[in-house]
Amino acid sequence: MLPTTLFDERYTLDLDGTKVHLIYVGACHQLGDTIVHVPKEGVVFAGDVIFNECTPNGWSRHLREMAQCLDLIISLKPKVIVPGHGPMCGLEGATELKSYLEYVREESGRCFRKGLTSLEASKQIDLGKFGTWHSPARLYLNVERAYREFRKEPADAPWDKGEELRFDL
Repeated sequence: MLPTTLFDERYTLDLDGTKVHLIYVGACHQLGDTIVHVPKEGVVFAGDVIFNECTPNGWSRHLREMAQCLDLIISLKPKVIVPGHGPMCGLEGATELKSYLEYVREESGRCFRKGLTSLEASKQIDLGKFGTWHSPARLYLNVERAYREFRKEPADAPWDKGEELRFDL
């Protein structure tokens, strides 16, 4: 079935007296990221905006903007968050992910100021408590995302790091 309703920012459904809010949060993981908030049940279906206990990969947005999106989810005060990756969680899932993004941005900034490439930086950054998360190799993508922000490049600029990522076998 094809979509029959389009919305720009928010759309509210009434499902037999239960309000369901669809909230477009902009591009985080993908361009059309939308969360579904069911206030009566205290639930947010976050999709790929939340990676719980799993390293995120924001294809489409700078880290600071991704953290602002998490602030929106936190402000909804859900009891339960259904993430796109990882187990269900509460607010701690959103706050931990925000801490990760802020930490990676801060460490990336330190490496950027030293003149390191994003690949060199990703090899130096100690993930600490985030190192136990699934898919830690995604760090490189997040460091490159931060570097783009520091260079004031658009978040959606073409991704071509093939030369930098070549390995001698």
